[in-house]
Amino acid sequence: MLKRMRWYLWVLAGFFLAYLAVSIYFMEHFFPGTTVNGANADLLTVRETNSLILSQAEGYELTLLKRGGTEETLTTEQMGMSFSETDNVRKYKNGFLWPRMFWKQDSYQITPDIAFDEDTFDETLENLSCIREGEAPQNARVELTADGYELYPEQQGSKIKKDILKEQVHAAAESLTETLNLEAAGCYEVPAVTVDSAEITELTAKLDRWLGTKVTYEFGPQTEVVDNSVVAPQTEVVDNSVVAGFIRLDGYEASIDEEAVKTWVSELADRRDTYKKARKFNSTLRGVITVSGGNYGWQIDQEAEDAALLASVENGEVVSREPVWSRRGKDWGEDNDIGGTYIEVDMGAQHMWAYKNGSLLIDTDVVTGNISRNYGTPAIVAQIQYKDRNAVLRGADYATPVKYWMPFYGNYGIHDASWRREFGGTVYLTNGSHGCVNTPPSAMKVIFESMDSGTPVVLYY
Repeated sequence: MLKRMRWYLWVLAGFFLAYLAVSIYFMEHFFPGTTVNGANADLLTVRETNSLILSQAEGYELTLLKRGGTEETLTTEQMGMSFSETDNVRKYKNGFLWPRMFWKQDSYQITPDIAFDEDTFDETLENLSCIREGEAPQNARVELTADGYELYPEQQGSKIKKDILKEQVHAAAESLTETLNLEAAGCYEVPAVTVDSAEITELTAKLDRWLGTKVTYEFGPQTEVVDNSVVAPQTEVVDNSVVAGFIRLDGYEASIDEEAVKTWVSELADRRDTYKKARKFNSTLRGVITVSGGNYGWQIDQEAEDAALLASVENGEVVSREPVWSRRGKDWGEDNDIGGTYIEVDMGAQHMWAYKNGSLLIDTDVVTGNISRNYGTPAIVAQIQYKDRNAVLRGADYATPVKYWMPFYGNYGIHDASWRREFGGTVYLTNGSHGCVNTPPSAMKVIFESMDSGTPVVLYY
């Protein structure tokens, strides 16, 4: 029994010594089937493996894959690289694990020790075509056009970030990586502003709102419209900013040009105001004549309309309305704003007509202001301010009661004159009124009862 046990011990010791001997061998040799950097390293020693690694490194080249599909290749000499044996080989050797070679093959990536001549490395990078010829990226931008704006997407360009390129090339060379995709490595400068940037999305949202404005001004049957053809009709450069209609664009900042709005409202008023302006009038006896002056007519309140239109554009409103008026007329016609209901006084003929909706209501002789005493009734276009019954007309030397009083301009008005026995003719030259239109009581009653406040009164000689 003891003899058998000794035999087992000798066998076991023999196996152990054999295992130990093989382990010592593989402390300096790779296992069969091992590859290093893709090359066969069967049973190679540390020195032999270093020689293999150095021979591989000497032919190393780094290919830079540039945007657009072009390439540029760097050699070890260009990068100022030098190689030496590395102690890293030994750490991959563990001879005691040799039994695993029967079921597993090892594969390692091992680089030699690498040193760089940084001056050579930097000089080579500076002379790369992608550094010398790179075009800077372009930010996304907005340009105003005749009917709105044009959005130009960002352009990536090909300009390199030198510090990132140096870092990435260094890292690739240190690991003997054969290709470096510059775009994937983040080596290119990128646009600061893209179509998805807040600067663009906020700007285009604002422009879309403003350009969606449609304010339809109503002037009776006539209209004038403020839409994108007015808001952005043309472009010009003013103080380094682009102005299109009402919009001022300075880089990524857009604003409504208040002065442009005021100018447009002023031009609208020039076209549409009739207050104190000359106008054509189809008189009863003389045909078409020109009349002007007085207190009748349409007048836009420009300050209030400036604010109203500015708010409409700011909010992108679609609305139909009248402008804000400081004075209102009664009608909008093709040729005048007097319409078909009015009172006409021909002071040369000393006759008055009242028309209602285009039809003659009444006509009568009258007496107007005394010419000889410089009380002449003004030739103007006015309107009835209000109507009063049983009024007392007062002056410096008189107080005259009347049944019907219809003032049309200051103290000038139309009223009954029961004290007169004669109207028309030349009475007004020497025995006229203090400036009012003296009217026979019966005719005055009809006019008073038929004409409302605001009715136009056209007076001419």
